[in-house]
Amino acid sequence: MALTLSQEASGRVSGVVVLPPRLGRNELCHCGSGAKYKHCCREGDEVLRREQRGAALPEWIENSRGKLHQFEKYASNVFDLPGLLASLRDKRRRPEISTFDVANSLLHTALLRIPSLNALEGDLKKSDFQMLLGRQPTPEEKAFSAEVVANVLDKFELDSIRDAIDDVIHKAERNKAFRDGYGPLRCVAVDGWEPFSSYQRHCPHCLVRKVEVKQDDGKVQKVEQYYHRYVVALLLGPDLDVVLGIEPVLNEEALRDIDPAHEGHEGELTAGRRLIQWLHQTYGGFIDAIVADALYAVGPVMTEVTEFGYGAFLVLKKENQEPFKEALKLWEMEGPCESCEDQERKEQVQFWDADDIDTLDTFKGKIRAVRAVVTKADQEKHTWCFAVVGERARRVSRPLALRIIRARWHIENTCFHQWTRYWNLSHIFRHTSKALSAVLLLWILAFNLLQLFIYRRLGRSRRPKDPTDTIRNLVEVMLREVGTLPAPIPWTALLLNTS
Repeated sequence: MALTLSQEASGRVSGVVVLPPRLGRNELCHCGSGAKYKHCCREGDEVLRREQRGAALPEWIENSRGKLHQFEKYASNVFDLPGLLASLRDKRRRPEISTFDVANSLLHTALLRIPSLNALEGDLKKSDFQMLLGRQPTPEEKAFSAEVVANVLDKFELDSIRDAIDDVIHKAERNKAFRDGYGPLRCVAVDGWEPFSSYQRHCPHCLVRKVEVKQDDGKVQKVEQYYHRYVVALLLGPDLDVVLGIEPVLNEEALRDIDPAHEGHEGELTAGRRLIQWLHQTYGGFIDAIVADALYAVGPVMTEVTEFGYGAFLVLKKENQEPFKEALKLWEMEGPCESCEDQERKEQVQFWDADDIDTLDTFKGKIRAVRAVVTKADQEKHTWCFAVVGERARRVSRPLALRIIRARWHIENTCFHQWTRYWNLSHIFRHTSKALSAVLLLWILAFNLLQLFIYRRLGRSRRPKDPTDTIRNLVEVMLREVGTLPAPIPWTALLLNTS
């Protein structure tokens, strides 16, 4: 397999470099060993590719202190961004515009917060954005149209984007990006998210519900509202959060494709359990514990996560149901067991702790139930009640358990709030089921790369408490730097295609 890097393409190198073929992590290795690629030659192949990508980077990117240039260099050298984009596939026949070019434009649409496909089409006419995509500038002549982008979104092979996200996570793990977890546990928050709804626009895969709406005449009337809902899995960290996966909540019509006799939409819990199963299949022992709200504090979920070898930290809210009902009795009998002061948060915490609860009929294991009352000066008390299952999870200290359950809010602040307010994901870029999922997955890929760039490459501290200002400022700087590109980014040379 030979690849010729021309002097013009790389700016610095020439000659023939022998490179192995691109393979998926779970494909058989090209060396003929019979082992999976990830267990055989992959690491050595990546070293070779990284060396060649470094040689292909032009001097104006290699030595630049511009944040956009640094991001492209980091994403290409560390995570093989050109290879990730080249691995994305769609089902068009004999396309004139490559999937690579469209995927590259969409990734930068996410990264630079371009608000719509129409806005992207306008940028595709601009010389600076054309150079960002590696094209020679043709002012006022768009590289391709919004219709081309919409067609690709409709025909994306979603598993290829999921594989790209998975690849970034595994490379980051090999680079020790996730060593700073919560004590001995690597925790994943799972929660539902509803990015948009409408009373008029809908597609065959929309969920439908009846809501009360006040009419112009003042009367309240029940009308149909169309919406999409997803369940998201976020890897939690004190300094870095990245998304592992996302799963749509299916409507009745979609479920009938699987089960012709099915009636009604599925709920978040069903989709959430499907996502947890996928997480186990994809990431295995990389995950230690699931963190979720009270919807997931049920026996089948507890059984499933413990069978996978995971622990779980689950919010308790329903006082008339087990295990919360039994925990309330035990806390009342035994009283508080520990008080401590958190100097960093400037708060006092009092704990109640009951272990070995086994009154939940649908779960055969032991449940630990913890209540924490948090007091801050001049503020109301806050109470946290949660269940802990799984052998390793049940052994963690009370302060650490509280820290983990409170970290569940990262998924609201780091993901959902940012995505809808700053990443334009409350806007429907293309209203078909596959296009919606493709947009979310591509935006997640961009989100993860940006998180890793900010908190790993730049070493920014996750302070102040709300990190969105830091990220927004950086994105604004990168957007301004698009207009300063001196030449097209050499994606062809960086891609290192094999023949």
